[in-house]
Amino acid sequence: KLEKHELLEFRRVSSYLYKKNKRFAQSVRLSKEDQMYKDAIDTAAESKDSEIAEELLKFFVNITDKECICATLYTCYDLIRPDIVMELAWRNQLLDFAMPYMIQYVHESYN
Repeated sequence: KLEKHELLEFRRVSSYLYKKNKRFAQSVRLSKEDQMYKDAIDTAAESKDSEIAEELLKFFVNITDKECICATLYTCYDLIRPDIVMELAWRNQLLDFAMPYMIQYVHESYN
């Protein structure tokens, strides 16, 4: 199988094939394992699945990757619930990184 191949690019092809076959959770899992976080974020966004996007956000919070947290909030904005964002940010001292998301959410709520 490509997903267990020793070369990274072959594993990326495997992840891409999962994505194209709408097996988004497996694609995200492979991308996370290979630390191909941009691929994981893009796949989560394409999936249109809140559960996948929120799980990915929690993964980035757990490894404290602030840039990926921001990228996930931006790319998967419409998939992630604001209560999840606020709780994760508050519990992990990441409010500064969640605030742009929250400002946009509040802005859209009143317009």
